[in-house]
Amino acid sequence: MPRSLEKNRTKRFKSLIAAGVALVGLFFWVRDRQQMEKIESPMATQASPGPFEPANDPLVVRGTIEQLPEIDFSRLDGETELTRLMNLRKHELGMGKSLDMIVGSDEVFKVGRTIVRMDEILKKSLPAKRRIFEETIAASGAVVPGSTAEYGIHVVRKGDNIWNIHFGIIQDYYKARGVSIPGRADEPRKEGFSSGIGKLLKFSETIVTIYNILEKDVAKDINLLEPLSKIVVYNMNEVFSLLQEIDYDNVDRIQFDGETIWIPAQQPDKKAMN
Repeated sequence: MPRSLEKNRTKRFKSLIAAGVALVGLFFWVRDRQQMEKIESPMATQASPGPFEPANDPLVVRGTIEQLPEIDFSRLDGETELTRLMNLRKHELGMGKSLDMIVGSDEVFKVGRTIVRMDEILKKSLPAKRRIFEETIAASGAVVPGSTAEYGIHVVRKGDNIWNIHFGIIQDYYKARGVSIPGRADEPRKEGFSSGIGKLLKFSETIVTIYNILEKDVAKDINLLEPLSKIVVYNMNEVFSLLQEIDYDNVDRIQFDGETIWIPAQQPDKKAMN
């Protein structure tokens, strides 16, 4: 073979080897670059763990989405599903416009921008009333209230006073039972003595809770009501336990000394005696 042909073949062989080495180097460079981009990409932290990654791996960061409460005071205007739900709950209890919401002891609601937990109100209000807030711990570790009760919520507006709010509750209660209470029934008698309804309203101040939703604490002065920052909370079981014992025909015989209320025994039903 001529020497010139052998040299040319050697050069071509060396060129092919060099090109192959370059291609291999390029392949590894591209692969490494892609892996670095995946690591640096912000989307990488959002990817769900692969099948090889255990769900309880402490190194895996997971977030939760806070679910806003369905009971929102601002959504009670107009014909909304929430309005219909609250009206149904009030109707079942024989309540009307005196209350804005009926919520369970295990529910959460919203007033303005503030989210309010009913169980937090109970924990802070019941010790002041010398009662115990009972709760149990489930097997899962979750805290479960001992029992679920219904609470009436009145959101304070401008011009509200605690006396009129109480009076509205009593009027609603008796109206649902066919008894219309006059608008001046709470005023003192001509002799200067308090009326039976007046005594009942005064006693109501001992069982109601005024809660400051901004400070997240029970208000000390129940007569100082600030619009949209305080709510009036009624334990509906307590309200009904009190009112169902009162025969409105004997309401003026009620006695109240500031702490204890004496309710006259209901007269026996004459029809039942015949």
